[in-house]
Amino acid sequence: MKILITGGLGYLGSKLVLALKEKGHQVEIFDRPQDIGNSVDLRKALVGKDICYHLAAIAEINYTTKHPKETFETNIIGTNSIAQICSEYNVLLNFASTCCIYGNPLETPAKEEGLINPSDVYAMSKAAGEYLIKMWGLAKGLRYNILRFGTIYGASIKKEMRGDMCIQKFLEAAIKREPIRITGDGGQNRNFIHIDDLIRALVLLTEKGIVGETINLAGKERISIIQIAEYAQKFGAGDKIYTEPRKDDFHEQDVCLDKAKRLLNWQPEISFDKGIKDFYAFYRNFIKN
Repeated sequence: MKILITGGLGYLGSKLVLALKEKGHQVEIFDRPQDIGNSVDLRKALVGKDICYHLAAIAEINYTTKHPKETFETNIIGTNSIAQICSEYNVLLNFASTCCIYGNPLETPAKEEGLINPSDVYAMSKAAGEYLIKMWGLAKGLRYNILRFGTIYGASIKKEMRGDMCIQKFLEAAIKREPIRITGDGGQNRNFIHIDDLIRALVLLTEKGIVGETINLAGKERISIIQIAEYAQKFGAGDKIYTEPRKDDFHEQDVCLDKAKRLLNWQPEISFDKGIKDFYAFYRNFIKN
């Protein structure tokens, strides 16, 4: 397959590029300084492609809250442009959405065909992206898959490994023997997914020729912020310091993975215990170097 990956230089994309190349696919990257807002460059990049994995987005929660206009232009307008061009060139669009779209779930476990309840700017922008893609599917026959990711962690080849995420922050505190800052009561839980499990699912998506599906791709364990902090303290972090909760945060997450197992014969294989220990060993070496 001839594949374009937007955000192919990023935390997830850089590792997906290698995984797809190992399977024999021809992979090209569309990433900064290229701009997904530039439809001329997008058209040139998408001509002749079979598949586009659209990973490029503004994803840091606090940043999206402070910069809604930029988030709109990148995550919504940019996604709309990609969906339109993919529909014109008959390119299968695999869109990276998020399980945060469920917010505090209105139904549990949260299933793909169920209700969504986004509570922050980032999740709202991804919900808008999903509907735009479905719109182009209805209007112009766009072929697509919508992929709702759990919160990703684990070692990548990209040095900027989403340092805004709590796991990375806590592991850095452990390495530096510093206290841990926790927003809210720390009981917030997520279906964290190891990056290698997610990469495996994204490769399977292409191998099995899946089209027209919305699929949750997340971890099967619900892990709280307190649990992650306790791991970090075992690794050497200092005391927990509790701060004000984030106004748009949600507390619970319970994601159903039945569809991924049925369509892809996939389920997470890396336990959180093993994943975070391996990530700490990698991160410690990474920071020292």
